[in-house]
Parts: sequence; structure tokens; C-alpha cells
Amino acid sequence: MNFKQKLADKISRTIPVRLNILRESYSFCKQLVKYNGSVNTNKNIKKMQYTLLRENHVIEKGMSMKNPRKGFGQKKVKALILRLSEYTDKYYATDKEFLLHPISTIHQYIEYTKANNVEIREIEILYNLLLDKTNYKESELFHSTGIKKAYKKEILKNCNTTFESLLKSRHSIRYFDSKSPSQSLIEKALNLAQLTPSACNRQAWHTHTFWNDKSIDLAKEQGGCKGFENEIKCSILVTADMNAFLSYEIHQAYIDGGLYAMNLINALHSLGLGTIPLSCGFYDYKLNNIKKKFDIPSNESLIVLIGIGNLKDEFNVAESSRKPISLTNQFH
Repeated sequence: MNFKQKLADKISRTIPVRLNILRESYSFCKQLVKYNGSVNTNKNIKKMQYTLLRENHVIEKGMSMKNPRKGFGQKKVKALILRLSEYTDKYYATDKEFLLHPISTIHQYIEYTKANNVEIREIEILYNLLLDKTNYKESELFHSTGIKKAYKKEILKNCNTTFESLLKSRHSIRYFDSKSPSQSLIEKALNLAQLTPSACNRQAWHTHTFWNDKSIDLAKEQGGCKGFENEIKCSILVTADMNAFLSYEIHQAYIDGGLYAMNLINALHSLGLGTIPLSCGFYDYKLNNIKKKFDIPSNESLIVLIGIGNLKDEFNVAESSRKPISLTNQFH
């Protein structure tokens, strides 16, 4: 085969693949513009609900810190109440029940803050106006929101009894014992997580384990654990190798990586370690900065950063209510 034939053969093989990737990318971009929660947020009930749940969880997280700043979060709580009021004006008749969770969280926040002798009169006024608008009474609110006390002894008892007890005893934990977890336990969890299923058994996941100052630096760079970065003395960054997937699998790295990450979190929990999953949902420039600073290969997609630590004897965790499956499942 001469040079021209080789070149023609290469072009005939590579151009269709590249065009397919571009077509898939363009299709995904169109979906992003239409369905992404940042676009026309308050004009779509689902987008508004998802973003309200996100803002609500910021308040729950704040209350679950080891030493929350006295009177923290007032500006964010006011903004949340105002958005909930707007939601009530727009979508109350469509889905009133949605409001129970965030309003319950605000109720818990007010009780928590007043118990710390912080005056939040303006928030109380806005909260009572919202209650009047929604016709909810405080006796109707959820009491499984805000924070709850968790105990190491109970978690260690339940994390290996049954699969159900493993899931129900796991929490996202934001402060740990001062001693870093042992490498042998981390390695055992990594070996357990290797049993995760993957597309065509390609096992494209990778992990990067960081300790002490490097782990704390990575937590600070991630930015989602402000106020407890110094607690993250061990962390595992889960990635997935884009080289493993073909032109019609442009999302598969995140699917396989996500499956692996959840198995790893459960494996760590089953061994009695506490975890906090920290999102890697960032703009490209930030992802590239993390890769460069922490020596992550450019071909690896960042999936999630898992902060890990030994459990304290007792600690606070955010108690976020879960949707009933009637809202998340459809039988066909």
C-alpha cells in the first residue's frame, strides 16, 4: 500500500469517528441549553425545585458542622425564604407538598439559632409570612430535618449487619477523629470497590489517594467544604479514563466512575470509616487547575472527591428527608 492509499485509508477511518463525536457533543449542548437548571430556572417547576433543594441543603450542612459560626447563614436563609415565597406564588397549586421539606429546615434553623442566643427577628417575620402564605402550621412540618446526633457505637453495630442497615447507617460526615485512617483499611476498601460492574468489564476507574497536607490542600481547591477543610486528612479522588470509551459513549466515563465511587463509599463505611463525597461538578478551567496542581493525567475525568476519616464517638449529621419513590419511579 503506497502513501496515498495509506492516507486515504486513515482519513476514511478517522473522519467519520470525529464527526460522530462532534454530532454527539452538539446534541448534548442543545440538551444543556434547554434543560440545565441555570437556564430559565424559575420558569420551570422542576428546575426551581432542584435548585431550592440545593440551597436548602446548604443550611442543613451548616448546622452539621463541628463548630458552626454563631448566627451563620442568615443571608442565605433570607434568600431561600424569598425564593420559596416565589415558588408558592407560581407553583403552590401544582405541588404544595414540596414546600414541607425546606420550610421544615428553616424552622429547625430558627430554633437552632435562637438556642445559641442569636436574634434573627427579620428571618422569623419572613418565615411566618411564608407559613401564612402556604397555610402550613408548624405542627405539620417534618421533624426529621436539620441535624441529628449520630453515634460511632451504633454505626459500627449496623454498618455490617445487613445491606439495608449499611445504607441506613451511612451519613455524610463533616468532622472526624484527629487520627488519620490506616492505609490498610483504605487498601481493603479499594479492593472491595474493584468488584464494581463496568461497561464491558473495562474497569476504567482510577483513584488518587492523598494524605494530610496534600489532602487538605485538595479539599481547599475543591472548595465545597469551607469551614471543615482541615478535617479532610485523607481523601480519594475518583477519576475515569476517557481512553476507555468509544465515540457513542461520551458519558460512559461518568457512569462507570459514579458506580465505582458509590461502591467505594459503601466499602469505606462498611469498614467503619466516615466519608463525605465532594462534588467535581466544575467549569473546565477549574478541573484543569486541579489536574495540573495535583498531578492528575489529562485523560482522566474527575468524578468525585471522597473525604475520609475515623469516626468520633458522637457527632452531628445533616438529616435530609428523602423523596418517596412515587416521585422518583415510574412503573412501565
